[in-house]
Amino acid sequence: MPTLVEVRDYLGVDWVDEATDRRINGLISVADSFMVGSLGVGYPGDDPRVKELSLIIIGQLYDNTDPIAKVSNSIQKMVDDMSLQIRLEMRGDGIEV
Repeated sequence: MPTLVEVRDYLGVDWVDEATDRRINGLISVADSFMVGSLGVGYPGDDPRVKELSLIIIGQLYDNTDPIAKVSNSIQKMVDDMSLQIRLEMRGDGIEV
């Protein structure tokens, strides 16, 4: 999982702001939960592909915060995927992801 500094660099955030850091930390948490839902508990967090995918997810969520703007296809797909993951995890069928 990328660090706060790595995400700030990826996003081009070159100012220090507590609210922005809270937002980024929240997005790191969302990306981590997405990885658990997608890859399973104990996913290889040090794999560079996982880090890059996490940065892409965080970047998409960070850049698309305008509630009026049309949601891009990639964001809609990500929302659909996350929703499906959560629904499957809530089924409670004893299968650990």
